[in-house]
Amino acid sequence: MIFTRSAFARRITIAVLAAFAGAIPGIVLAQGDPIVGIWHLVPARSSATPGPLPYKDMTLNFAAAGKDLKYDIQGVFADGKALTASTTIVSDNKYHPFTGFPEFDTSSFNRINPNTVVYIRARRGTTVITGSSAVSADGKTMVFSEQMLDGKGQRTGTRRLFFIKDGVDLASLPPPPGSVPPVIVQAPPPPPPIAQRQSTPDEDAGDAALEKGDNDAAIAAFTKAIDATEHTARLYYDYLSRGVAFTKKGDNAQAMKDFDEALKLKADDPDARFRRAGLRLQEKQYAPAIEDFTAFIDNDKDGMDPNRAMAYRLRGFIFNTQQQDVKAQMDYDAACMLDMKLDVCAK
Repeated sequence: MIFTRSAFARRITIAVLAAFAGAIPGIVLAQGDPIVGIWHLVPARSSATPGPLPYKDMTLNFAAAGKDLKYDIQGVFADGKALTASTTIVSDNKYHPFTGFPEFDTSSFNRINPNTVVYIRARRGTTVITGSSAVSADGKTMVFSEQMLDGKGQRTGTRRLFFIKDGVDLASLPPPPGSVPPVIVQAPPPPPPIAQRQSTPDEDAGDAALEKGDNDAAIAAFTKAIDATEHTARLYYDYLSRGVAFTKKGDNAQAMKDFDEALKLKADDPDARFRRAGLRLQEKQYAPAIEDFTAFIDNDKDGMDPNRAMAYRLRGFIFNTQQQDVKAQMDYDAACMLDMKLDVCAK
């Protein structure tokens, strides 16, 4: 989906944002703060591209320091060298010293909500890492999602660091997505049912037509698949794909109906959620668009969806049109931490 958008000036200063963030009840907490405590890295559930993971072991200790958070780190680098680092998380978007890591020497922070912090790491004034940390709703896990940048701002790699809170039993957590469950020896199961067909000829024809840009043929093929008496497991995708074809033809009303149906069948589908949010924005349905962009961001648990930065940028635009300048600025800052090439980012 292509959105037409114009450049908007950054409408408030960082100082105003910092003052507002410091005044929000619950953003900077002491007792009951979900981030405060000791956290242990789980290398088996962490990853780096390209690899290997740069750490063998890491323990984080967050402690309340007035309105801020003291942040101490102990661990071991992949080469066996000891890791000792510390900083203070001050949600003011200004760079503060961060000692102990060869990759960077300063970091800026913006605490979006009690569970989420977005940050930028810099070395000698040049941005080298952008990322976010998110504590799970149950307070048991924290995931850092990072992208590494070269001197020109181009991404050179990604990192996902998975931590569990001190006292949490790793075995009590659900297995990571895509993991293979343990083999349990038991009586032979009954013969499996005949596997459901992955796609129908109409669905295959629709996919081919959409790829070629023949939107009319794609709509016709997906309509046949949707109206059939029997469906495959990808019915939600048929609605999504037909909606894309309608969007390309400029029929936003029908595309909206198809994205609605797709989300009824698969509420967590990020593509349908992001596309419907974009349509709602185009139609100036601002409140529903904010709901969709927010759901899209919240469901992106790893923070690695390629549309995440644009979701922040577009939600910020809506806040901007509604004169909610502080919320707009917070979203613009979050977007720029993920993609400095966006039009709202300082050049």
